[in-house]
Amino acid sequence: MNDLYYKPSGKTNPISILYLLVAVCIAVPILGFIYSYAILYIPIIYLNFLCLAGIAIGLGFVANFVVGMGKVRNKMLALVFGLIVGIAGLYISWLVWLHYYANQSAFVEVSFMDLITQPRITWDFIWEINKQGTWGIGRSGGAVDGTFLTVIWVIELIAIIGFPVFFAYSKAGEPYLENEDDWAESTPIGPFEFIQDTGQLKQQLESKNYSGLLAIPPAENGGQGAHAIIQVYHGKHKGQSKEFYATVKNMIEKTDKDGKLTFDEKQIVNFIHISKDTGQQLFAKIATQPIVNTIEE
Repeated sequence: MNDLYYKPSGKTNPISILYLLVAVCIAVPILGFIYSYAILYIPIIYLNFLCLAGIAIGLGFVANFVVGMGKVRNKMLALVFGLIVGIAGLYISWLVWLHYYANQSAFVEVSFMDLITQPRITWDFIWEINKQGTWGIGRSGGAVDGTFLTVIWVIELIAIIGFPVFFAYSKAGEPYLENEDDWAESTPIGPFEFIQDTGQLKQQLESKNYSGLLAIPPAENGGQGAHAIIQVYHGKHKGQSKEFYATVKNMIEKTDKDGKLTFDEKQIVNFIHISKDTGQQLFAKIATQPIVNTIEE
């Protein structure tokens, strides 16, 4: 059954190392500097968490770019790339923050090169700051230190390293067409009627019976309620593509606190191989079924 679904080849392009080096030497330091100075000059701790989200997502996109441009189809290598991007981002942001904090506080002056070349100094500063505390919560809040500050730092570490690892690993698992030596393009098709018997459809597709997939009727609600979407992965030229994969998902409607309609995504099958004829028949539906932009959470 495993050969029914897309499986990365494990290959990579050697130039991916060059992309990684460029990212670590240029893009990652820029993000690290911006993040560090943002949290230094923004006194509102709650906005600092938005800054954290910003650098985490930014590093995630950098890792995704490196894996994508480097054509990395090896998930473990992509994971390593993501780790390198994340750790570099965390390390650089810490160096910038420590250099500023050390020279603006009661600590002795220290150069940026001292922090880079003497890890012991960096480590000592971190623990000294942890004891003294840095910022406070609220107008009259005391400095946050000790265990609570450590927890904040751990959250920061998980976000800054976790996002690029996730983005890189996910990108490496996307369909790559080896015969075209390029990532597959994707085309969303739908909305279709909400799929009630998801188990039956999955069983049919795994048996290479595509009649049930092609028979799903268009959604009567026009995508303004629960519906299904089929994501087709194919080559750059649809008519000449030899490989097709599909992801089928139900979009479950919900209303947020502002009364706005949103959707939760529930995948039925992901990156399953479909025949070329099935792919072309799905494309034929585009002319008669408008694509509705849905909000996923």
